[in-house]
Amino acid sequence: TKVGGKYPHDPITVPLTECLVTLVVAQCMALANGGLEEWKAIWKPKPMMVFSMIGFVYAFGDYLELKSLGGLSGTTYQVLSQS
Repeated sequence: TKVGGKYPHDPITVPLTECLVTLVVAQCMALANGGLEEWKAIWKPKPMMVFSMIGFVYAFGDYLELKSLGGLSGTTYQVLSQS
C-alpha cells in the first residue's frame, strides 16, 4: 500500500527477497536430496558462471519491469498483464 504516494519500501525489495528465499530453499533441497556431494556440485565455478549470468538477466528484467510499472495503478497493471 502506498503511503503519501510512495511505497514504504524500495520496489526492488520484493524480487530480491524472493531470490534470496529461493536460494536458501534450493540449498536445503540439494543438501537433503543428495547430501554434501550434491551440495558441493552446486558451487563448481564453470556452471556457476553460466547460471549466474542467466539469473542476472532475469533479475535485471524484473528490476526494469518494476521500475517501468511502478507508477501505474493496480487496475491498469492488471489490464496490461492480461495480454
